[in-house]
Amino acid sequence: MDAPKNRQHFGFIGFGLIGGSIAHSLRRLYPDASIMAYNYYKDKPHPKLEMASAEGVLSKVSTSLEDFAECDVIFLCAPVLTNVSYLGQVAPYIGRDCIITDVGSVKGNIHKAVEELGLGHNFIGGHPMTGSEKTGYDNSGARYLEGAYYILTPTDKTPAEFTAWMENFVTRSGSICEIMDYATHDMVAAAISHCPHVIAASLVNLVASHDKDGIYKKLAAGGFKDITRIASSSPGMWHNICMANPECITMLLDEYINILKDIKDAVTSGDDNAVMEFFGNAKQYRDSLQ
Repeated sequence: MDAPKNRQHFGFIGFGLIGGSIAHSLRRLYPDASIMAYNYYKDKPHPKLEMASAEGVLSKVSTSLEDFAECDVIFLCAPVLTNVSYLGQVAPYIGRDCIITDVGSVKGNIHKAVEELGLGHNFIGGHPMTGSEKTGYDNSGARYLEGAYYILTPTDKTPAEFTAWMENFVTRSGSICEIMDYATHDMVAAAISHCPHVIAASLVNLVASHDKDGIYKKLAAGGFKDITRIASSSPGMWHNICMANPECITMLLDEYINILKDIKDAVTSGDDNAVMEFFGNAKQYRDSLQ
């Protein structure tokens, strides 16, 4: 389907794996578009932005947020806490017809900032639910978005046309678009993404604390590596996420701790039925995942 409005000027603040992949997709869909990225170094070239320019993905690199006044769509692709800071800095240059969106995996904090800044008309929260332990523009590409869920969280003031444009872009990029309120998003993300990262890191730290001579690492096989793969993700990114979504994460971790206590008690007491039910229920739900 055609985009609801011809938007041809795009800006990026933050340009790593996700930002770079979105830019690749924009360049594929809108080959004549102007795509700009912000160089926060200001006084020296940014190697990744220079690479993207040389590849023809970027049209322009800017060291001034004032240049973003020309944008039809602005993507905030920095870490979640940094996005909130940049939102305030770029706010004076956002035109009435400009869409501003983010890609953070936490939505509540930026929606609150949007409301405080009076940007509800312009803002649509976004979360491409695709990830990897690999980071950086070097690993980005248009196909990185294909087949992934991409969540949109418009405000109650977002014009339908703005949401329609974003939905159109997401769909044409090959992602599966879901629209929901930001509170629902943050709880779901905490359950299926944020807490699993905390749990994976905790398991790695547990094993590391026992591995005095390297034998645990030597014998670690597929099961341990599979369940802890995401512990290799960026520590800085996951620090940001935990600090941005504490209520949902702590609530779910409390429930998880109770589950661990229950299975610990069942194993300690030799409760065959409880142990079998524990694994049986998990298998049934896990097998239902597509």
